Amino acid sequence: MFGTQPIGRWSPERSSAAWQASEIAALCLRFREQIFLIRDPNGRIGVGVGGKFDAKDQGGSGFDVLSILPPLYPEWLGSREFTELHGLRFAYVSGAMANGIASVELVEAIAAAGCLGFFGSAGLSLEAVEKALHRLRKSLGPSDGSRPWGANLIHSPNEPELEAAVADLYIRHSVRKVSAAAYMKLTPSVVRYALSGLYLDEHGVVQRKNYLFAKISRPEVARHFMQPAPRQMVDKLVAEGLITESEGELSKRVTVAEDFTVESDSGGHTDNQPLTA
Repeated sequence: MFGTQPIGRWSPERSSAAWQASEIAALCLRFREQIFLIRDPNGRIGVGVGGKFDAKDQGGSGFDVLSILPPLYPEWLGSREFTELHGLRFAYVSGAMANGIASVELVEAIAAAGCLGFFGSAGLSLEAVEKALHRLRKSLGPSDGSRPWGANLIHSPNEPELEAAVADLYIRHSVRKVSAAAYMKLTPSVVRYALSGLYLDEHGVVQRKNYLFAKISRPEVARHFMQPAPRQMVDKLVAEGLITESEGELSKRVTVAEDFTVESDSGGHTDNQPLTA
């Protein structure tokens, strides 16, 4: 909204004003610059970019300014805490579509754009997943490097050994960001991944090395990931040597997941119904 009373004057200087719809549309692409909504002596409304603005000049040269639109930076959209934590330019994530639909090439392109992409490892063989990890590390660097990337860990109730093997693969290859999908409850494999690498920093604050992104569509499932891991499961992981005693102790002070992907309806076994329109 803008008023009819001018708030100052705008002079084009070396820039020019846009009055036609096509010209105004073209200037909208310059959203990183300050934009002036202007009016000429005949009452015609236009847009100016650049130039000179004078809030005290109410009748000199140039055009009336009715409103000013500040610059808009896409990097500012979304959570700045999220981008800083994960080393991203933009707070955008591409999902881990199964069977490699979210391909290595897609993850590489997303990372090159400054966003976070997850490789769709669900449904693939362990060998295929490992091959993809090698390529991503070669093309993008470490998972938590300057071009972050991640991969998918899917709940496999009928193949717990495969789920455990994929989680182990991620730990061994230092995949620092994992999207956990289709979970109805916590499993030792997803908890092991989340807790591996927990440590205390110099300020006594618990820090993670592995960041779990939990995909959830039901509140009761979300609760599992939004609280510390069950003690019985943690103690068993410690006893089996899958996490250290220190990691097990520190797990009391953190939630299982760091981030959450919320979907209204997964359309699969997690909702026990078809996807609604």
